[in-house]
Amino acid sequence: MSTAAIAWAVVAVVAAVGVPVVVRTRWLQSRTLEKCIALSVTLHAVLAIVCAFVGGWAPASWGQRDDGRMTMVVTLSEEPLDGPLVADSTEVPRDAGDAAPAAPPAAEDAEVVESPPPLVPLSVSSVTAAAPPDDHVPLLEPPPAATESAEAITGGVDPDREHAEPAAVPRRSVPAAYADRVGDRRFAAARARGGSEDTERAVQAALRWLVAAQSPDGRWNAAEHGGGMERSMQGHHRQGVGTRSDHGVTGLALLAFLGAGSTHLDGVHADSVARGLRFLIDRQRPDGSLAGDAEFFAALYCHGMATIALAEAAAITGDESLRPPLERAVAHTLAMQHPHTGGWRYAAGDRGDTSQCGWQVMVLATARSAGLGGFDAAEARARTFLQSVASGPAGGLAAYRPGERPSVAMTAEALYCRLVLGMPAAHPSAMEAVAMIAGSPPAPSSANAYTWYYATLASFHAGGPQWNRWNAELQRALLPMQRRDGGPLDGSWDPDAVWGGHGGRVYATALSAMTLEVYYRHAPLHERSARMAAVP
Repeated sequence: MSTAAIAWAVVAVVAAVGVPVVVRTRWLQSRTLEKCIALSVTLHAVLAIVCAFVGGWAPASWGQRDDGRMTMVVTLSEEPLDGPLVADSTEVPRDAGDAAPAAPPAAEDAEVVESPPPLVPLSVSSVTAAAPPDDHVPLLEPPPAATESAEAITGGVDPDREHAEPAAVPRRSVPAAYADRVGDRRFAAARARGGSEDTERAVQAALRWLVAAQSPDGRWNAAEHGGGMERSMQGHHRQGVGTRSDHGVTGLALLAFLGAGSTHLDGVHADSVARGLRFLIDRQRPDGSLAGDAEFFAALYCHGMATIALAEAAAITGDESLRPPLERAVAHTLAMQHPHTGGWRYAAGDRGDTSQCGWQVMVLATARSAGLGGFDAAEARARTFLQSVASGPAGGLAAYRPGERPSVAMTAEALYCRLVLGMPAAHPSAMEAVAMIAGSPPAPSSANAYTWYYATLASFHAGGPQWNRWNAELQRALLPMQRRDGGPLDGSWDPDAVWGGHGGRVYATALSAMTLEVYYRHAPLHERSARMAAVP
């Protein structure tokens, strides 16, 4: 018999014997107040003992206030859905060249990170002795006009330069998934897919500001740049959340650099990337978490953002030294997934929300591109969760949590996740989601970096006429909002009035830069769908 069963049996026996005795002996008829107090203390002590035995059954977040210190979460109305949830059962597996193959749901056993064949070390001999594979392209240096040293931007040699790799590195291949980020390919991809000289100037200005904002130890300090600013959202006071989210905003800043072609080994901003990665890796927790000192409600967000940055750096460079911390970080993401609902939230055992799901799905997809595997069951469970928050005639709309009303932000985030997980861009639920996004185009009066980031990702990767319209509206709204006054904030974006105050200026600037890098960060997923449809 389990300890919990014994505890409940003891409570039942005490209640069955004690209550009749108290009633029949008229024990409470004298000194009633003192005896009631003694009886109450005894009863609560017994209940406390029982709770100590069975408390492990509850999620770790029980007792935490959901409307308290949250970070970077899109909060939705608590009103019920207007229509029934519609499950999508027609997602198709992706081809071997894509980031993460679809798989049928697997047994609910513990998920582990398998060890795939080792990556080729980035030594001079291994790079020069063999020609790159067909799906790689040579690394191109940025055009002279766009090239400047990290020392020129920061004003001198950084004291932590010893953490970075040597500036002189051999030429090597870049995986095809990331090849459009570098050199002339970046500018060509931007022109072909809706970018412009204005968007590229905005990205480069944002990166220069991020370089200047980096702390000597390699982090981007959230509080130093406005993170944790108290604001009231929908009647809730968040009480300074984001103040300790350094690992999260550092991950976002690194992703902005990586998206524009700089890694810890190459590129204009190699020094900043190297020091940022070193900061994250040196402070990884024993359980693999990269959350740092983030508050409870911010921790898994910070872990996800930092892990995606680590995985991208490993995937692009093939640096074997990044593999062990990446494996530990991905194992933490897998451990935090609910084994039945397939969702992620704040702690292991939480049932999940769409906002957390997006970041963790990207962790798995990016880790696959870095050579890790063993995620089929976890991805199948993620699809199950996404179905649980779906609504609309085609199941294309999505809510923050099951039973809540859909929103543009969650619909966009869920659509991007489902495209990454193998759903074709021509699927009816994708078209339904795109239609909802189209109904809320970007406007300065309703600035929301989080929503615009995911809506841009979803629109770009779904493709079609909606992308051209969204892109035009995005540039009209986002570009004029960048600070271009020549002062210390030049190149940054002011935090928006929704969640920007919690992440601060680094959060707002990194997300905005990543939004404008969409043209070349990854090849459009709708092109993958077209290739698959063309296969007889």
